[in-house]
Amino acid sequence: MSVMVSEAIKFFRSYGVKCEDNDKMVEDWLNSNPSRKNSGEDFSEDDLYDFNDWCRWKGTTYEKGIDDQTKIERLLEEINELKNEINALREENNQLEARTGNNYF
Repeated sequence: MSVMVSEAIKFFRSYGVKCEDNDKMVEDWLNSNPSRKNSGEDFSEDDLYDFNDWCRWKGTTYEKGIDDQTKIERLLEEINELKNEINALREENNQLEARTGNNYF
């Protein structure tokens, strides 16, 4: 683990972010941000916010730097998950209606 990763982890922990000693996410974040990785500056709150945003969007359609094909695949996966959730909610609704004898929909 590099000194930069160690410093970033130490800084993030000072703000209550839970990071493991060998946190791969911090290293990946630094690698995705070459200007930050090559900077000799101390970490700041802006880095904390940037790391938080990067973690939030990693693995989603909105992740920076992914190609269109990957975006499409992730959107299709999300659509299928939402369809499954809708079906499960409809089934639950039907079961509740059957138990109560109400047919609202």
